[in-house]
Amino acid sequence: MKLLKQGICLSNIAAFFLFSLLLHACGGSSGSVQTTSSAVSISSSPSISSVSSSSSSIDPTSLDINVAPIARNFYGAMHEPEQGILHGAGQDIEGFKDYAAAVGPGNHPILYMTYVGLAYSPSDVEWWGQELIHELSSLPADVIPQIGVNFTLDRDNGSGQAAALVRGDYDAQIAALVKAIKKLNRKNFVRIGYEFEGSWNGYEAKNYVLAYQKITKALRDGDTNSATVWCSAGGFAGFWPWSMLSAYYPGDEYVDWFGIDIFDSQELFDPRLVAFLQKADEHKKPVMIGETSAILVGTFQGQDQWDSWFRPFYRLLYQNPQIKAFCYISWDWAYWAIRQNFNLGYWGDARIEKNAYVNVGARQELKKSIFVHSSGK
Repeated sequence: MKLLKQGICLSNIAAFFLFSLLLHACGGSSGSVQTTSSAVSISSSPSISSVSSSSSSIDPTSLDINVAPIARNFYGAMHEPEQGILHGAGQDIEGFKDYAAAVGPGNHPILYMTYVGLAYSPSDVEWWGQELIHELSSLPADVIPQIGVNFTLDRDNGSGQAAALVRGDYDAQIAALVKAIKKLNRKNFVRIGYEFEGSWNGYEAKNYVLAYQKITKALRDGDTNSATVWCSAGGFAGFWPWSMLSAYYPGDEYVDWFGIDIFDSQELFDPRLVAFLQKADEHKKPVMIGETSAILVGTFQGQDQWDSWFRPFYRLLYQNPQIKAFCYISWDWAYWAIRQNFNLGYWGDARIEKNAYVNVGARQELKKSIFVHSSGK
């Protein structure tokens, strides 16, 4: 799914192009998938205090995950915490701030998600960099950008530009990206060609690898303080086996972190996700969950949603020591479907502040010492 703002890709949620992969969650054929965008009006977001139930009536023991976080593996990767899980959110500045307020004092996310496309003009990349500086100026000084970089012209048609990028057609855009990140003057993560195996990107394996390597070299030569993330589309691309994914692997010397995006609740239980995490361990790489959101489940019914998505999500984090970072998208997808004209209104409202049960549960979990937060200053 492509959200554009003056030519810059703000988000890439893969499922928009793979409705059939959602049918097990939607309970129908591709012809029966319904969207809600036509029935939803855009209005200002309800305040955090308008949650559906009072937190004072919630029994904290009913929220307990009942799994203690196990000690993290440490691989010595760039920007890797020794024993913690970096806590992040996105993917617009106001949504990030609302989420930060919802998780409460002491739980402020330290990763801020942002996106840029290299298949647009160098001036577009420069504009993105200026906007990011402006956004970061309103956040605590220790917040770390988590930057998704794509190189495709039309994500609807999978028109990946990896070959053109390797040929040199986008050298000016790469230079603008390096310059923009350098100006941030802070450490950062860069998910290069995120969701690389997804058909919506259209990246051919050989050229994707060369493009990833080229961008990595430029970031390193530019002294940008960037940790590179090789990020899979995971379940929405069908959980490719390593025998297929390996064709897209740029090599250990170019990859600082493995990454994977997780949305559908059934992905949380899929053994192929665990197999991916195990492969990261074999390569001695920490794992970032680059994008995640409680889609199709939402938050408004409280305990049901907590039990079906949030509880297994935190269990996934706690039980897999390779996971060292995650970024939650706390969005009302129906609102953004209308605002940005995309067809994902039926994904529901995944904002944790909209239900007291979910809100209290998230606050309770994020207080655990395993999570690494911003100082809030």
